[in-house]
Amino acid sequence: MGKLKILIVDDEYLVRYGLRTTIDWPRYGFELVGEAEDGETGLEMAVKLNPDIIITDMSMPFLDGLGFMERLRLNGIGAKIVVLSGYDDFQYAKGAITFGASEYIVKPIENDKFIAAVTKIADTIRKERLSEQIGKQKLIGDLVALLKKLRNRKTAGTVKVVEAASRYIEMNYDSDLSVKRIADHLFISPSYLMHIFKENTSRTVNDYITECRIEKAKELLRTGNYKTYEVCERVGIGDPRYFSQLFKRYTNMTPREYVKSCMYD
Repeated sequence: MGKLKILIVDDEYLVRYGLRTTIDWPRYGFELVGEAEDGETGLEMAVKLNPDIIITDMSMPFLDGLGFMERLRLNGIGAKIVVLSGYDDFQYAKGAITFGASEYIVKPIENDKFIAAVTKIADTIRKERLSEQIGKQKLIGDLVALLKKLRNRKTAGTVKVVEAASRYIEMNYDSDLSVKRIADHLFISPSYLMHIFKENTSRTVNDYITECRIEKAKELLRTGNYKTYEVCERVGIGDPRYFSQLFKRYTNMTPREYVKSCMYD
């Protein structure tokens, strides 16, 4: 973690000069990013510079310390605030606490006590950020685990659907099969069936239907008990000529050539 940024807002020049010159800010892990002499200017600088710690006076022209702190919070600036005041007054301290002041220091400022207060705030900031970082990492880890679980569950679900579709095809290859008929049987959409079938088998549904029919046709042809047109009908293909074309595409042989090859096996 780099240096924490500090902004000083005080209408007293000597206070600003003293804080700037008498404290070795880098030595304590800080970077003094700016100074403002009133609350309005300080607010503009806070919005622009986004400091980690703001040191502000309580009594300032145009916009006093309480008004300045209120405007900071309204602008979503969550910097830690150290209040400097010449008034050791409970009401001022109470108001500062209302707007989230981390320290309330009464002037004149003693450098040792001031540095101790600011470094304590810095430790708090670093611990908060470390805790936030750990929390984010845990959240990311939990999300990754959840997504993995959901993905695995989804994958298992799609595999079951593909297996069910394959079984249905294998049991009904001899009928008038279509993607829509299979999808309706499984209560899913045809487009979803086509997507998951291709994703899980690297084949289309229609390719698998054809493969099942060709394999069954080969079994029937090997028996020698059926003519080509009979085999064609038994595997759900109505056109013998189309059947022969499909058979040759998948086996590199016509049905008749296949039967002859089986005779010599």
